[in-house]
Amino acid sequence: MVASSAVSRSTKQPFSTGQNTETLLTISNKSRYGLHALLSLAGHYGHGLLQIKDISRRNSIPPQFLGQIFNQLVKADIISSMRGKGGGYQLSRPPSEISVLEILEVLEGGLELAGDGDNDVVRELFRQAEDTLRALLDLSLADLLERQKKKKQVLSFDI
Repeated sequence: MVASSAVSRSTKQPFSTGQNTETLLTISNKSRYGLHALLSLAGHYGHGLLQIKDISRRNSIPPQFLGQIFNQLVKADIISSMRGKGGGYQLSRPPSEISVLEILEVLEGGLELAGDGDNDVVRELFRQAEDTLRALLDLSLADLLERQKKKKQVLSFDI
């Protein structure tokens, strides 16, 4: 199932071209921020706790919003927290054992394009699209962190 926050329809029309400029699928800021914050935790995995203020500042995420996101991730046992002086957050499992799909399902409520109904060709098409998207998102935080490192290397060589 897709929660209403996971997929939204946008009716913004930045330019009047006479064509339909609606967005079919949009991932929410909650998921984008959550993934960026979890990448910070993945990069720090095995080196102790990170405080929310540091993660927030490093990723330009409003701290209160990040706190709400982290509450969901703690309940889903993706991250753990320790309160008090020296407290903070860390991944509950190794980054290689946490998938992007799992994170999005926690933060957005799932993924469903096909819906229920008759088993016709249109539903079959959307089921295939859903399967393809699931396969694409079924990569680990470790894999995503490696992609991020490679992209930063390419950017530093381009400068």
